Amino acid sequence: MLNKSRITTLLFAILILAGSIPAMAKSEVKERLEPSSWWIGFKNPVVQLMAYSEDIAQLRPEIDYEGVSIERIIAVENPNYLFIDMLIEDDAKPGKVEINFSDGKKIRKTMVLELNEREDGSAHRQGFTSSDAVYLLMPDRFANGNPDNDNIPGMREKADREAPYGRHGGDLQGIMNHLDYIADMGFTAIWLNPVLENDQPESSYHGYATTNYYKIDPRYGTNEEYRQLVEKANEKGLKVIKDMIFNHCGSKHWWMEDLPSDDWINYDSFVRSNYRLSTISDPNASQADIKLATEGWFDTSMPDLNLRNDLMLNYLIQNSIWWIEYAGLQGIRQDTYPYPDKHGMAK
Repeated sequence: MLNKSRITTLLFAILILAGSIPAMAKSEVKERLEPSSWWIGFKNPVVQLMAYSEDIAQLRPEIDYEGVSIERIIAVENPNYLFIDMLIEDDAKPGKVEINFSDGKKIRKTMVLELNEREDGSAHRQGFTSSDAVYLLMPDRFANGNPDNDNIPGMREKADREAPYGRHGGDLQGIMNHLDYIADMGFTAIWLNPVLENDQPESSYHGYATTNYYKIDPRYGTNEEYRQLVEKANEKGLKVIKDMIFNHCGSKHWWMEDLPSDDWINYDSFVRSNYRLSTISDPNASQADIKLATEGWFDTSMPDLNLRNDLMLNYLIQNSIWWIEYAGLQGIRQDTYPYPDKHGMAK
């Protein structure tokens, strides 16, 4: 005999099926694999992939590709993430590596890693040195070479030349159009303020609130245009230095809605840094002051990244390597160096 609670449950289920009561919406998780491409021939043959998909930790990744194998699988607190250490042997060939995720009986999803060959001489590139004259520029404020990308559908902030903290429309094409101007002044290198996606609702022109580490902000151009910029600059004797930020990301970064673990960022909500950098080198500094200086958020829109988390640190290091190899860079400028964990930064 059914009791009242069971009858109520059955009636509720019937009403949902009938459409009288809206069913609870299932969270939409966009699948991601980062990085989605890598190279053969690195001295360290292991790349760590971050796979993101709903309940992916319940599945087992498998690879059937000559010269490529899975060395380690790392599950974290959040079941929507898996970290996969992939071994790439020297005899591996370029191609698309399929990573099949199965439940033991059936393949439930497949993600693809594009495997490339490194450029000739890539391991022996000349970085910038003390002999270089470096020209610093902020892309959004330099030159607008393509007005068509000033506003991108779906992105939060639109261009407004009248707004002091708004986006003014400068882009990669504008820089490419003026490479002779920079070279003719005697400079030998260009240091660009960050050009990665900053899909923040306001004041995103500076580029220091990253929302996607593997994508150039569309209002500047594309990944391919960034690579073209480096190539054209090199042809004119100009090195290109990329501005990277290990201290913080943007509050609208996709992972902020679904963090891999509780210790992915420092503080789960805004706590401002005290900016007391003297504490870093002061042997008598208060531990409370040191903690707030290095773990407090740089600003309300910039969650502080925890470099004591090995997965986070490795993600950022690999991202730097990825951009150097992808774009043919001559250097990395590391932003806000004293603020993150000093041991992670040293590594």
